[in-house]
Amino acid sequence: MLIKFFLLIIFILNFYSKESISQVLDEANNLLSIVAIVNDEPITMMDLDARLRLIIVSSNLPNNLETRNNLSGQVLQSLISERLQHQEAKKLGIRVTDQEIQNNIRFIEQQNNMEENQLIETLFNSGVPKSALPIRLKSNLIMQKLLQNIIRPKVIINNNEVNNEYNNLLANDGKIEYQFSEISFKFSSLSKKEEIILIANQIRKKIIEEDNFDMIGKRIQENGTGTYKNNDWKLINKINKDIFLNINNLEKNEISELVITNTGVSIIKVVGKRQFKIPELSHTVTDIAFISFDLPINKNKTNLVVEDIRGITENLKTCDEMTEISKIHGNKRGKYLGKILLKNLPTYFIEELKSLNINQPSKPIIASDGIYVTMICKYNKKLNQEFAIKEMIKDNIRDRSTSILRERYLLDLNRKALIDVRI
Repeated sequence: MLIKFFLLIIFILNFYSKESISQVLDEANNLLSIVAIVNDEPITMMDLDARLRLIIVSSNLPNNLETRNNLSGQVLQSLISERLQHQEAKKLGIRVTDQEIQNNIRFIEQQNNMEENQLIETLFNSGVPKSALPIRLKSNLIMQKLLQNIIRPKVIINNNEVNNEYNNLLANDGKIEYQFSEISFKFSSLSKKEEIILIANQIRKKIIEEDNFDMIGKRIQENGTGTYKNNDWKLINKINKDIFLNINNLEKNEISELVITNTGVSIIKVVGKRQFKIPELSHTVTDIAFISFDLPINKNKTNLVVEDIRGITENLKTCDEMTEISKIHGNKRGKYLGKILLKNLPTYFIEELKSLNINQPSKPIIASDGIYVTMICKYNKKLNQEFAIKEMIKDNIRDRSTSILRERYLLDLNRKALIDVRI
């Protein structure tokens, strides 16, 4: 921080008159002033100002004192949460590389049809410090890694819960469902409820003026002001009551009024409305066994090894036979897999399975980690459909549970922390 201060002093002495030096020094001191301390780590006014600039520019909000005042509490709360996540990641040995951040920036540029390195320059030309977006993206990546390494492993999926949801799904066939997108802002202790509502109103106005709900939603998600969800179809009984009351009479692509709840405020865009039909997913499932062999050390002998494998496997008639010989031949890693979603198999398996009949061994498949022979064991459309639907339900439960655990995790970090807010 001292280095930053001295650089500011040099800049001031070189470019400002004596009459204005005092005023500029005050401004410099203000930027370096501490707005919060999180477990002995300071957050400065410069940090807050940089994030405010990023949010205002990326969300296309008016850059005035009213907007800044309305955003400040919410943004400071985000910075505090991010600092806690950084500290937790450091303690757990979780790192984010510069390359990962650059990859994220490049992805955003590609999504917006921008040239490489254009995004940071465009933001900078609009008054946003060059470090603002990388800092924000680093926080996003840290949160993703905390989710992957700490939070998701704690999710437990109960078979009774899956079966109950499966039965409910069958009972809801033919009922009305909605698809909608949502931008939401949470109330926090550092910002007044009225300030969040004012910001949400400004965002809603921009969405209607520019007709770009999804683009603004993605930017809000990226800059940390709020959350954006591009939801799948939802049955009425799965939709929040406050949201349903606001979207029930809306037409396709219409924007709701603000949906204000005890915890926050949302803006909803209706994408579609239809009768729910249970999706046909039986074709996404297969039932297989396989036998595997190590690659030869001498690659020149690969063809000979493949011929040997063909001789061992080409007369197999059932998956039981394949499972038995996998105990004798190969690297002993072969087995009966049972039902599995095709998307969870390697591409080289999927391509080979397309041409197979039931109980027909495949030709030897050469992969980077070995040589495989696989077989489709049986096909039961009804059971495959049930398996696929239940796997879909498990994914939904996993996502829901992860979201709940994430909120609890962040609350726990806040409760355990020593936080001193100074504005």
